[in-house]
Amino acid sequence: MAYRVGTESHGGRTVYTLQDESSGARAAILPSYGFNLFDLRLPLAGEVRRVIDASPDFADNPRNAGRNGTPVLFPYPNRVRAGRFTFQGKDYTLPVTHGPNAIHGFALDASWDVIEHKATATEATITGRYQISKNSPEMRSHWPTDAILQIRYALSGRRLSMTINVSNPTDNDLPYGFGIHPYFRLPFRPNGDLTATSVVLPAAEYWVLEEFLPTGEKRPVDDRLDFRKGKPIKGLAIDDVFGGLEYEGDRAVCRLIDRALNCEFRLSFDKPFRELVAYTPPGSGDIISLEPYTQTTDAVNLQPKGIDAGLRVLGHGRQDTLSITMETADN
Repeated sequence: MAYRVGTESHGGRTVYTLQDESSGARAAILPSYGFNLFDLRLPLAGEVRRVIDASPDFADNPRNAGRNGTPVLFPYPNRVRAGRFTFQGKDYTLPVTHGPNAIHGFALDASWDVIEHKATATEATITGRYQISKNSPEMRSHWPTDAILQIRYALSGRRLSMTINVSNPTDNDLPYGFGIHPYFRLPFRPNGDLTATSVVLPAAEYWVLEEFLPTGEKRPVDDRLDFRKGKPIKGLAIDDVFGGLEYEGDRAVCRLIDRALNCEFRLSFDKPFRELVAYTPPGSGDIISLEPYTQTTDAVNLQPKGIDAGLRVLGHGRQDTLSITMETADN
């Protein structure tokens, strides 16, 4: 069989590996620390190359949850102003975890449950399950309802797919936002030519921010923020929230292009993802985070003001299914 699912022990934790022996593609996931996809290697320009960035010892000593691999952001992505919001007439307070604000939800460093892993004739897969009341019980009182998040990673050929399911097991309405915060390498070869790269983002608008929080106003992208025709990663310094996404059929596609190798990496996602954060961590130079969100930052406070911020609300027994794909192509 070309596809395999294996396990490795690192620092007393179990890492699950997905492998496609035909293409050489490999993915590594750490369920005990946010179900984090911290290593992804896909074929690029004749070699299997690492496309996701994490600390070399992340599997043995996971830390800095928001800065390694693929952090999962739920039940809200990015910041909530002062860690406070009101939903259906009741006030809630979140732990303040980043300056004066709460950030990135509860799931990114929690221990998840692995509910299935298998290799078939067409793919290698693993499915993880996170429930606020079970996996982060100390956070349950900080959110209006309990919630269940399930993610399935599937590796095949040059592609890794994520299928995300959010469900409400309670009798009350569940407000939520979902996002991921993956860190990608560009260029794909170590010490590659930073100028021979292109970051392409399908966004026509951006949210005006004050202290990293949206004011509620969106504007057409200006020269600094218009990535529709691509910009090199060299010298790029960005931490912005984009809207007005343009879809190819039912998917928005972000492209990281390495012209020196004549190949590209594509991150695509379906229409429930209506915002995109792009962030270049200071001091790296060759790392960029592309973060598809179902909502803008602080949507739980903006939505009650009549601003279409993307806050999603699920009634009792309802569920949403979302899709993200990471893949490579030679040009």
